[in-house]
Amino acid sequence: MHSTAAATGALLTGCSLATKRARLVAGLSDAFQKDFRLGTSVKNHTLDTTDAPLLSLIAQEFNAITADNAMKWDALQPALKVFNWQRADQFVEFGRRHDMRMVGHVLVWHKQTPERVFRNHLDESDTPAFASRTQLLGRMEDHIGTVVDRYRADITEWDVVNEAIEGGKWLKSHWYNIIGPEYVQYAFQFARDANPNATLIYNDYGVTNPKKQDAILDLLKRVKKSGVKVDGVGMQCHLSLEDGYPSTKMIEQAIVRFAREGYQVFITELDVDVLPRAWQHVRQPPLQPLHIDEFTASEIRALDPYAANFPDPVSEQLGDRYASVFDVFMRHADKIPRVTLWGTSDSESWKNNWPILGRTNYPLLFDHARKPKKAYFRVLDVAQRQ
Repeated sequence: MHSTAAATGALLTGCSLATKRARLVAGLSDAFQKDFRLGTSVKNHTLDTTDAPLLSLIAQEFNAITADNAMKWDALQPALKVFNWQRADQFVEFGRRHDMRMVGHVLVWHKQTPERVFRNHLDESDTPAFASRTQLLGRMEDHIGTVVDRYRADITEWDVVNEAIEGGKWLKSHWYNIIGPEYVQYAFQFARDANPNATLIYNDYGVTNPKKQDAILDLLKRVKKSGVKVDGVGMQCHLSLEDGYPSTKMIEQAIVRFAREGYQVFITELDVDVLPRAWQHVRQPPLQPLHIDEFTASEIRALDPYAANFPDPVSEQLGDRYASVFDVFMRHADKIPRVTLWGTSDSESWKNNWPILGRTNYPLLFDHARKPKKAYFRVLDVAQRQ
């Protein structure tokens, strides 16, 4: 259940009385209730510490939640055939208590899957050989079937496969190298077998790139040809304020293209990075971020310009950026069942630590003190002017 309108009104300190009255809603999700569900991700730390104020804010503002890390393979099955359900059960209990749409994230991904999943543990050598195709498919089927079946009554949407494409080509992950490109259709088949009524999603980043769209659609055609149904495409939407990339036109074109091909479009991991791009400072391979303290004082000022405060002009720009993308979402609400922010408050965002550890970022709708930002009200304006 969502809190009352008065509870949200109490958050709007600093606004005029007239503005408060105009914006008196029970939460952002209520403002968009005729258009699409509005969601957020829930962190392990929030579940572990039972962060009551943050959980209350989430319940007030959103009507959909995604498990940030609690349902990834390493969390659910840290050892082969040994399942740990504690965090995932907490996530589901919270969603059930507040009558929220719950999204399972993610069943098959090349990251956060223990290396032992891909190894043949019957090998007696010091360095275990890779598992056979049959072994790995068996482990995938067992994991997906066990997880999806356990939450069959509660989780109706699943990010089944995450980030199988890199650029315009298949990512050569262990899944791909051992099973082949068929691993994607097997993953969807196993999920469909476990819950025939679930909404099954392929999720990826950078999908506004036309070459990546081509590769994703080829992947989906391959799955469809095998007789397996994929319901939707998840567009992660990690946006940048610095260079405005991707543009709203690119976002809109991607939505229209995937919808034209018959897929529901889910905005799955929305945030807006306000800091300078810093990929040139990441050690690779493998990707290993530096800490901000490893830089000189002048470099820190350039790379972490808002460590002390978030300037009003930049806050206004962030509001403009959020308003512009929500304008797009509203124009295509008939194609979009859900828009999910990747986090609730700035303090919990992964953008504080990637691609440089220890920076202070402001990518979400609630600030580090969990107060609504100008971007929050700009998003609310988009909903209320329809």
